[in-house]
Amino acid sequence: MDLPSSFLNIRKRIADACHRCGREPASVKLIAASKAQTPTRIAELHALGQKFFGENYAVELIKKTAELPSSIEWSYIGQLQSNKIKRIMGAAHEIQSVASLKHVRLIAQYAEELAKAPYPIFLELNIPNDTTKAGLAFGELDRLVEQILTQYPQLALQGIMAVPPQRFANHWDSEGEALYRNLRKLADGVGAGQLSLGMSADLEHAIACGSDILRIGSALMGART
Repeated sequence: MDLPSSFLNIRKRIADACHRCGREPASVKLIAASKAQTPTRIAELHALGQKFFGENYAVELIKKTAELPSSIEWSYIGQLQSNKIKRIMGAAHEIQSVASLKHVRLIAQYAEELAKAPYPIFLELNIPNDTTKAGLAFGELDRLVEQILTQYPQLALQGIMAVPPQRFANHWDSEGEALYRNLRKLADGVGAGQLSLGMSADLEHAIACGSDILRIGSALMGART
């Protein structure tokens, strides 16, 4: 895949989707999901103007941050493991996949130890009836938000992140729209109110429903190596 062309195409898709629903393209943050992409390919995309990248695995994140320019801002978007959180925080500017009080406590502790407080986090929601994904149940969200806001000043709660079922990327319908709009509504009440939702196949729907952050992998960077 030709990176300059794919980058321009994604930016155009974002701009067109924003114009259709009366939003400014600058209101949508693009994170390049760079799992299994080489440092050379990431550096090439960064040189084109892409600043934000997201990684799913701690080992990859740490290796790439050591090799690539410090001007890149990294998000950790993969499932968290307690024994890797401190190393992730040493490399990433934020974690988007927080889904338990145990991990909240560890991140708060390490934010102080690493002098990174307040450290930005998102809470990952699990879509109802989707047993293939990690994340908080919808009914657990309010309590964890309250605990973070009242007990953990070391954290900067940014909003929520979600990975919708693949079926909505393949077939958009009223159920998908209702889910995406409900996620937007929930995000409004969480910290800074940011919603991280939308990937290669569904970015137009995510923008129309109010997502602030897109995580784009294959359509931007091509097949993973």
